[in-house]
Parts: sequence; C-alpha cells; structure tokens
Amino acid sequence: MCGRYHIDTEEENIKMRAILEELNRRQLPMREQVRTGEVFPSQIAPVILLEPEVGVTVRPFKWGFPRVGGGLVINSRSEKADDTPMFQRAARERRCLVPMSWFYEWRRTSGKKTKEKYAFSLDHAKADELMYLAGFWASFLGGFANGGFDGFAILTRQADEQVLPYHDRMPVILREESLKKAWLDPNVPYPELRAAFASPQLSIRSVMPDAPRSA
Repeated sequence: MCGRYHIDTEEENIKMRAILEELNRRQLPMREQVRTGEVFPSQIAPVILLEPEVGVTVRPFKWGFPRVGGGLVINSRSEKADDTPMFQRAARERRCLVPMSWFYEWRRTSGKKTKEKYAFSLDHAKADELMYLAGFWASFLGGFANGGFDGFAILTRQADEQVLPYHDRMPVILREESLKKAWLDPNVPYPELRAAFASPQLSIRSVMPDAPRSA
C-alpha cells in the first residue's frame, strides 16, 4: 500500500528541485498546484513519463484514477494490473515514475492501523538520490488541458519482510537505472518488467504522528 508520501525540496535535493523547475519551464496546466512536502491522494504531484514528441519529461498529475460511482483509486496491484480493465491500457502504454523522497506507512496491530507513523526511504542513498515508484497514468475528460484531469496510480506488490510489520502491501520501487528506463518504454512488455521487480533495502524511521483534526 502507498497512501501518502513526501517530496523534500531542501537545497541539497538537486534532482527533485530540477524536476520542479522543469515543470515550471514547460508552463503546463496545474503546475501551480503541484504539492511538495507531504502528498495526499487527490493532490497534484510531479510524474515522469515518456512523451513521443518530447522524450522523458515531467508533468503534473492528480493522484488517483476515477472510480465508477465516485472516489479515486490510488493504487494498482501489480500482480493483476494488466488484466484489470481500469489499468490494462496503462500497463501496456502509459507507465510512469513517481519521484519522491520517502513514503509513509503506519504500524498495524491485530490487523488494525495504529497512530504509529513511519517513513520508508532508500537505505544508503546518495545525498540527492530520489525514490522512484512504478506508476500508471491516464487522461480523463480530455485531461487538464481541456478541463478534465490527468491522473496517476502507484503500483503495489506483496510486502517483503521490511514492510510486513506495517502493511501487507508495499509500493513497487524501481532503483536500477536500466529498469526505470525500461519501465517508461512501451515496447517492453509488462510481464517482463514485473518479473524484474525487486525490493531494495529500506531505511525505516519513526516520525511524528498526524495531528488531530480540528472539529
């Protein structure tokens, strides 16, 4: 599961700052609403994709695919994404990378979510190394340029031993440059990519729990 993540924009985070600067340079719709810091579902965030006319670039997307009857689907199970009507085309043609500094999860006790909040980041990461999650994207109602919206969803897989104490699902993390490049290439079949998924070593730290919501 991945239901919240963080974009750190401190000065030493050169790669993240470059991504945000590229968004501004392209003058794309909704760029002013891109979130940094803690990112929640339905908010606008930077997403990396391959555009035929441009190459590998960045665009602002809303976190979530619209669900029939209302609401948003923010995650896609990697094991069956290419058989799920909502994600079938995206698995073949519309794959993306979701850059972030870390993602959050909450410890569960007896299957119930507690208030114990943890941040998961890459272990032994370089100073400006980002975490990239595998994702899908799609345009709805014509996309942002035509009054609709462009949405993304994050792929998940069964949790490994690092994440299992907190949740039974975890995001698909792509760390190898060759795999990230292949993920964006629609000529590489989805099953081949899924077979290459591996969990990198993670650093886990406790963070302040969410503040109580005001009445």
